[in-house]
Amino acid sequence: MTPSEAGILFCISALCLFVFGLTISGFIIDKVGVKGSLILGLTLYASGKFILVFSETRLQLYCVMTTVLPLGISIVFPALILGVKRLTKENARPIGFNIFYGAMVLGAIVGGPLVDYIRHDFKSTSYIYHHTNKETGKETERA
Repeated sequence: MTPSEAGILFCISALCLFVFGLTISGFIIDKVGVKGSLILGLTLYASGKFILVFSETRLQLYCVMTTVLPLGISIVFPALILGVKRLTKENARPIGFNIFYGAMVLGAIVGGPLVDYIRHDFKSTSYIYHHTNKETGKETERA
């Protein structure tokens, strides 16, 4: 996949996230409640990430990136905000949202370098990934 195709896929995925958040997620959160929607959203998101590991074709990649993952995220984020609102008292609500958004920013700051460190360390281990290209039949190795 070229960087241009990856960018298009990312834009389509963001559009699906917006559409699901605008249309479906609110109804799900209202029907199931905060706890149920968090469980449902995190299950969808985790299963989508798990499916991505085993995706072999672009069709599979596009299907997961436009259905399961954006739906899971569009359910989880509003449910988390609603949970913070419901679980904090009126005078402690600003502190609750500060902690919530601070944790998000901290995760964004720490997450990227942490993934890079893990991937770099993983490359120095003895694991080798074998992939057979279905079109050419050639096997490639990646450390």
